[in-house]
Amino acid sequence: MKLVDTDSETLQWFPTLMHWGSNEEREEWAELCALSVLHAHEERPKRRRVKALRQQLASFVARFPELTPADQAFLFIPDPDQAPVPSFIFMADIVGERDSTLRQIVQADAPSLLGPVEVDPFVTEHLGQGLRSTRYWSTVDDLLQATVRYGWRVDEAGVDICFYMVWNDPGRMAVYADAVDDFARSLWIRHVEST
Repeated sequence: MKLVDTDSETLQWFPTLMHWGSNEEREEWAELCALSVLHAHEERPKRRRVKALRQQLASFVARFPELTPADQAFLFIPDPDQAPVPSFIFMADIVGERDSTLRQIVQADAPSLLGPVEVDPFVTEHLGQGLRSTRYWSTVDDLLQATVRYGWRVDEAGVDICFYMVWNDPGRMAVYADAVDDFARSLWIRHVEST
C-alpha cells in the first residue's frame, strides 16, 4: 500500500484521517494537535484554550467524509485563532498521457472567475516534475473561493497524485502561499505493509 507522507518539521501541518474508528480516537488526535499548536504559539496555554481548540478540530475533521472522497488529509493550522484549512490528497494508478492527465488533475481548463486558471510547473525533490494551479470560483451564495492544486505523475510508484486546498479567503491563501508550496515540496510516497 502507498501513502503520501511529509518530511516537513513545522508545527503547522497535521496528518489526519478521513474516517475515524471512534469518537475517542478523533478526540485524542484533536487533543494532541491542540497542545502542539498552542505550545508553538504560547509558553503556557490555558486549559480552556486547549479544550476549545480540541473541540473545534475534532468537529472540523469529523466532516471530512462529507466534503470529498479523498484518500488522505492534512490540516493546516498556522494560527490557533484562525480557522484551520484542510488539504486533501488523491492517489490513483497511472492512466492516460502524462501532460493531459496532469492538466486534468490541477483543473487547468476549469472555469475561473478572475481570469484563466494560473498553471505553473512545480518541481519537488521526491515527486519530480509536476504542475501547480490556482483557480478562483464562487459558491452558490456568491462567496469567492480559491483552490490551489498540485499534480504529479510518479512513474516509479505507478501513480498520479493530486494535493489540493480550498480557501474561503483568497487573501489568506496569498499570505500562506509560500508555506503551502514548501509543504507540497516536502511530500513523498511511503510504502506500507497491508495488515
